Amino acid sequence: MPNFREEQRFAPWVYWIAIGTAIAGLAGPPIAAMLAKDPSAIIPVLLVELFVAVLMALPFNMLFIVTQVTEQQVVVSFGRWFTIYRKRIQLHDIQEARPVYYRPIWDAGGWGIRRGRFEGKRCAFLNARGDRGVFLVYGSEKHLVIGSQEPEQLADVIRKGAGLSG
Repeated sequence: MPNFREEQRFAPWVYWIAIGTAIAGLAGPPIAAMLAKDPSAIIPVLLVELFVAVLMALPFNMLFIVTQVTEQQVVVSFGRWFTIYRKRIQLHDIQEARPVYYRPIWDAGGWGIRRGRFEGKRCAFLNARGDRGVFLVYGSEKHLVIGSQEPEQLADVIRKGAGLSG
């Protein structure tokens, strides 16, 4: 049973851009085939459209993050219907956990699964929105920022589970 669970979605504008791109990508080829006035061209176009529509589900699936803290580990997963990316960190490997403000574009180049620098150190970032998160030091000096809308609560649960003071 998780001690902490947070589900995050990306900002609404990200979904609107994805929807607009999907509509433009799916509408263009059939319109072009109809304008070509070649009825035999529509069947292959529709088959390609079906394939593209299935592929378009992947970005929508990935625009969803779940952060969980269990008795043994911190787990961050990308994917609503099926997991595309998962990061697991054992609590006993964590040396530091603290809530932070960061600059997603400057420090990490945006949101999602990123690499960048935080406080002068090479760092991985797993985030969906906002500028708040939990900075972790684990393993042999690995650094990670987990984006969170509840960073104080997440950091407290991690510190408690990892046996850290603070």
